[in-house]
Amino acid sequence: MDITACVVSYFTGAGTTRAVSERFAAAAEAAGVPARAADITPHGAEVPAFGPGDLAVFAVPSYGGRVPAPALERFARCEGDDTPAVLVVTFGNRAVDDTFLELADAVRARGFAPVALGAIVAHHSLMVDVAPGRPDAADLAAVDALAAAALEKLVQAPAAPAAALADIPGDRPYRDFNGVPFRARADAAACVACGACARQCPAGAIDAADPAATDTDACVTCMRCIEVCPAGARSLTGGEALTRQRAAFAERLAPRVESYTVL
Repeated sequence: MDITACVVSYFTGAGTTRAVSERFAAAAEAAGVPARAADITPHGAEVPAFGPGDLAVFAVPSYGGRVPAPALERFARCEGDDTPAVLVVTFGNRAVDDTFLELADAVRARGFAPVALGAIVAHHSLMVDVAPGRPDAADLAAVDALAAAALEKLVQAPAAPAAALADIPGDRPYRDFNGVPFRARADAAACVACGACARQCPAGAIDAADPAATDTDACVTCMRCIEVCPAGARSLTGGEALTRQRAAFAERLAPRVESYTVL
């Protein structure tokens, strides 16, 4: 089949999934396929339209071995028609668990056919001492290889269903994950009420009229508001408990894990 465009739709927290998504788009461009990467998860963001000849790429971080809920909600608005899809999951040096299977189930229900997978190690956004500096050159080379191999696979296939993966890693029911006990918060005295956090929050957990207020029930601890705050006014709850958990997590996950692809 002839691929005429590539659209990478992604959810990102602290920015590493964005970097991986942009790298995939650049690799597709290098292969002669016009490509763009779009963050479709900020509150109110539009989802892309897919046409004949498109390759869809869906990229998410793994949260507790699952797809972040805001990403599932946005991807459910996408529409395909036996459109080939590459699934990309970034993970913090632990495991992806059921993330690929949950993502595949979600996009298949919207008319997409998963043809390739890529699990890319990235700096853990919450447990900040895990996988620092990742994705590194080797990880990004895996992204390049995934893009090239997926496009070549599709060139050899008459249609996306013929290239679709028969097996997707993961189990049903999906791994139970109810989030972490830490939530984003703002220092009201330091907040300058610029609204950057509210505009970027994928869960709509921050009041645009009062950015220092956070709905802790809606917050998914994606770290984006902390990343984008120009005043450094946002941080996580948890105190010493968070410090201890970060240290224990880093010690357990010290050995390097490599990125991998499935075609």
